[in-house]
Amino acid sequence: MAKIVDSGHSMDKSITLPPDEIFRNLENAKRFAIDIGGSLTKLAYYSTVQHKVAKVRSFDHTAKETEGDPLYEISMQEEMSARLHFIKFENAYIETCLDFIKDHLVNTDTKVIKATGGGAHKFKDLIEKKLKLRVDKEDEMTCLIKGCNFVLRNITHEAFVYVKHADSEFRFQNTHPDIFPYLLINIGSGVSIFKVESEDTFERVGGSSIGGGTFWGLGALLTKTKRFDELLQLASKGQHTNVDMLVKDIYGGSYGSLGLTGDLIASSFGKSATPDKEFSKEDMAKSLLHMISNDIGQLACLYARLHNLTRVYFGGFFIRGHPVTMHTITYSINFFTKGEVQALFLRHEGYLGTIGAFLKGAEEDNPNQYSWGENYAGSSGLMSTSPDLNPMQRARSGTFDMLEMDRLERQLVNLPLLQDPSSYIPDTVDLSEDALAREYWLYCFEEALDGVVKRAVASQPDLPEAAERAEKFRHKYQHKLQTLRHQPL
Repeated sequence: MAKIVDSGHSMDKSITLPPDEIFRNLENAKRFAIDIGGSLTKLAYYSTVQHKVAKVRSFDHTAKETEGDPLYEISMQEEMSARLHFIKFENAYIETCLDFIKDHLVNTDTKVIKATGGGAHKFKDLIEKKLKLRVDKEDEMTCLIKGCNFVLRNITHEAFVYVKHADSEFRFQNTHPDIFPYLLINIGSGVSIFKVESEDTFERVGGSSIGGGTFWGLGALLTKTKRFDELLQLASKGQHTNVDMLVKDIYGGSYGSLGLTGDLIASSFGKSATPDKEFSKEDMAKSLLHMISNDIGQLACLYARLHNLTRVYFGGFFIRGHPVTMHTITYSINFFTKGEVQALFLRHEGYLGTIGAFLKGAEEDNPNQYSWGENYAGSSGLMSTSPDLNPMQRARSGTFDMLEMDRLERQLVNLPLLQDPSSYIPDTVDLSEDALAREYWLYCFEEALDGVVKRAVASQPDLPEAAERAEKFRHKYQHKLQTLRHQPL
């Protein structure tokens, strides 16, 4: 957990960072990339990780075990593998983080750091002074698309549909071998809409000045709340019908001949002109969120139909995994397309620019010749809609968000023995949606844990730290099971 401390430094916040939790394997970092937005910084670096690979000797399960006999024999072999690390934090912490990186770098011959985002110019001198690396700026939109293509190809269940109040609110989509074409709606301060046709072919087909910055700016004027996340918290508690004028407020019910239900918003903020009536901050924030989300949703639908696209992904700082935002956009998309187009969100949309910048700096290594897999033990999860039930679910640190990816030494091929992998529907049980099956298996895993820990300790009787390592495993495993119980992945 990162600890926030007072500081008289030029930045308004400072933190004490635990190296084993945040900047892992920093001593072997070889390449860096950074994406600096208006409020968040995303840092990427490449490192090598040493693994102990266990070779287990087979033993006869039919023979009766006796006290003192070894359960099995293990020979250990050292292997090196590549890992990508991505860390996201508020810009207020950038100076402290750069100092931390500088103090912990040991073995690196890196001379350049790839940079993207609007803040790449603002913080250029600070980065070069702190890290002694030359800042090489990359085009923001190119990095964004490159990063999006990468996560869609390499991360299992990257895309998901958000369904409010469902047993599993996050419905993850199977990885598709052909990710193109698709529409990417990037909602930052404004909105940019990209049509992506191939790895290197994309164009900005439209956009809007009404985006996340509009919500933030108007929200601050209406509620006097300056922090973006606090605005969303207000919106999550508000009732927009106290501020918005509905169809039934005008017609006394639905407008059947036009297919308009009575609860449909006829005029955003339409009731706010009512004399001698005060409106709560929560209600105004909710009305504003609906207004902007509906506008973006309708715009996305129009461009999807114009370009005949059904895959529409949403990203940008306006999303950031917030359930209330995803719900309003999903509702808007469903309404305007009558369910023909789904709003798809990305688990790691906040890292797209950083990943793209990193890939630009690693092109000589041809990263696309490998396959990459998410290291769940070193990555943060999606934001929980019930943080009180599971306050540690969001991340190991309340200040930082993390993603780690391991490189596989060979490229994985999607179901190579099938004639048409894209049409294959596996006969599986989705534990994120089947609550009874999920609870059954989580119970089984919990019941088996004591036996697993005992056998692990017994397998290495000559190592005094075996029991301590086994207990650490028990604690992490139990914590992960609790995370899956409260919010299935």
